[in-house]
Amino acid sequence: MLQRWMLALFSYPGFVAVLLGMIAVLLGLYVWSATEVRRSRDRRIHAIRDTLYISTTLLGQLTAKEHRNVDLTEHEHHELLSAMLSCRAAMHLSPQLQDQIRSCIIDVDPARLALMHRALERESAALSDELNRYAHPDHWGRAIWNVIRPAAEPAAVVAVLYLIADFVFRQQGLLYPFWHSWSNALPWIRFVSLIITVFYGYLLWSSPRQGSSGTVTKALFTLIAMCSLLHLIGLAAAPYALGLQLILFISGFSLTGAPSRSDRPYAGHTDSDKELNHSTEAHEDENLDVELNLYKPRRSGAISEK
Repeated sequence: MLQRWMLALFSYPGFVAVLLGMIAVLLGLYVWSATEVRRSRDRRIHAIRDTLYISTTLLGQLTAKEHRNVDLTEHEHHELLSAMLSCRAAMHLSPQLQDQIRSCIIDVDPARLALMHRALERESAALSDELNRYAHPDHWGRAIWNVIRPAAEPAAVVAVLYLIADFVFRQQGLLYPFWHSWSNALPWIRFVSLIITVFYGYLLWSSPRQGSSGTVTKALFTLIAMCSLLHLIGLAAAPYALGLQLILFISGFSLTGAPSRSDRPYAGHTDSDKELNHSTEAHEDENLDVELNLYKPRRSGAISEK
């Protein structure tokens, strides 16, 4: 069937010219995509360097303060505030750490500074490791990936054009409106499901191996794309494939959402940081109760001690 369809296409006058034009367009897309991937990598390298340069000052001041374990002078307090304000311009510090820095700017508390110091050390170490990976020559597998990754755009365009041509010409889906019967709706459902598969396959293919795209997001992309394997069973499996894709799509909003503020009283803390935070809050509440008891007024009927 496919061979007869291809022979019929080549029999049309001017089809070869159209085919050569499409190949030229796809090559242009590949060159443009490769250029954008290279530019995106260079921009990320520069942004990581700027972030490390900005955050190093604050990290050095926090480290010096922790080693000395003395109160800050007025000049050191001013320098610490300036360093924290500068870190708000660092692009690749996580939103949780940025929230923690803003909290420390409002209230320079020793416990909060200790939590922010640990979070800043972790993120700086992760950014330094990523920068070192960019600086070293590519390994064999990564070099191949750098060549294959820009082909995501041309491959997605070819896949979408093939699905549209197959649906219109071979299956003649436009001749059978989906609202007439359930059997007419099944090819439309399969077509929509395959388009979704191409879209999420493109997102999975074009996403960087390291960086902003998290493990949960990539797992969702993979599961949504793999739902199209149900179409191998037959046309009757199309509603189930599309239904699973929609369920996974809706689940992504809850699985990849940011944690609530109540779950992270100090952004960026770990379990050990949480214990330190609770102990500090308990100590502050105890001191507050003592102060209230000291300044609590006596009742009028109380008997004074002699």
